[in-house]
Amino acid sequence: MTKTHKGLLLGVSAYLLWAFLSLYWKLLAGVNSYNTFSYRIIWTAVTMLIYMLVSRNRSRYTQELKELWLDRKQFYRAIAAAFLIAINWLTYIYAIANGHATESSLGYYMMPLVSVFLALVILKESLTPATSLAVLVAAVGVGVLVWQTGHLPLIALLLAFSFGFYGLLKKGTRLSSDVAMLFEAGVILPFVLVYLLFFSHESLTDYSLAENILLALSGIITTIPLLLYAESLKLAPLNLVGFIQYLNPTIQLLIALMVFGEKLSLGQIYGLIFIWIAIGLFVIGQIVLLKRQKS
Repeated sequence: MTKTHKGLLLGVSAYLLWAFLSLYWKLLAGVNSYNTFSYRIIWTAVTMLIYMLVSRNRSRYTQELKELWLDRKQFYRAIAAAFLIAINWLTYIYAIANGHATESSLGYYMMPLVSVFLALVILKESLTPATSLAVLVAAVGVGVLVWQTGHLPLIALLLAFSFGFYGLLKKGTRLSSDVAMLFEAGVILPFVLVYLLFFSHESLTDYSLAENILLALSGIITTIPLLLYAESLKLAPLNLVGFIQYLNPTIQLLIALMVFGEKLSLGQIYGLIFIWIAIGLFVIGQIVLLKRQKS
């Protein structure tokens, strides 16, 4: 197996795990979404601390965090990124627990196109004609959704834009993925502890043994796919790994319809058709770009 093939295999594994996470969070639907999110942050921080000790990388973690502290611009960007990924996680957990899994899958379909749009508007990057057309068609798709359903797909837009801006802030960061995860969980940790101690109406004793076990495992569930994804990027080119990212929302949508019993309205189907066309244009554009680079 070549280095690239190993990278793609790790990437597929990461996207499959992310796709089936909806089943995991659905098992915790009986727990308040804010509490589920809070315990996810706590156990992610604990998991990454254990990972740091087991991997014997304490000196690397200390060095990277010290360098981050000295670079104030990078430090504030990292804090902002922590809040954005927290918004993304909380929105996703809420969507799954409250019967909006179809809309969350729409958000993950839109994410790459939102990232391209932000790169165009903020970074002033130039786009290929196919990519520009894809962004335009996706915008039409959102407009169709609003027109047909009578409201903005807020969950989808919040998921797509929170992760889009998160990726934008992470662009050029010098933190390793494992150090970044520990830092981001650490930034949000005080806020969730205050919430759980002073504002939450539930405690661990209110949950079943199974729910407590699932909450405790949420840190591992969070870290494994991200570490697999980070490793895949080391072995395979980003543009190749990007092609398989649509496994995630496609499986999420199938789970929402076939397992959770959610329904797609006719208006949502019309909007999705435009977004799927946009994705097709985006993928075709990437294939053409790859061929040009090889030649």
